[in-house]
Amino acid sequence: MIHNAALAFAFFVGLTGSALAQVNVAGTYDYSGTEVDGSKYEEDGTLVVSPEPSGAYLVKWDGGEYVGVGQVAGNVFAVAAVAEKKNTIILMEIGPDGNMNGRWWRRSDKGSKGTEIWKKKK
Repeated sequence: MIHNAALAFAFFVGLTGSALAQVNVAGTYDYSGTEVDGSKYEEDGTLVVSPEPSGAYLVKWDGGEYVGVGQVAGNVFAVAAVAEKKNTIILMEIGPDGNMNGRWWRRSDKGSKGTEIWKKKK
């Protein structure tokens, strides 16, 4: 399954290749959000986005409890991660102030109401 998610992510990046790396999203963010069933997260947290030698970004939520790899395409930050041992896709819209908001989906979970808001720390 991870192979399929990686192929889908590579296809997405390939379609938007000319728009890659226009925005630097590296930094520390406070986040809040909702689960795929629409319920609010039990608590907010912190995540760190850091550049990798490959040109991708490493995303670590809550000190590395959850880890993903992301890429910028235009004003979208696309992230593939594993959460609760399930493949997860996140599409975040990058705002002019550097904050992001978007939706996420986790394989085999019922519901499509997963959201996150990332506020960049200054």
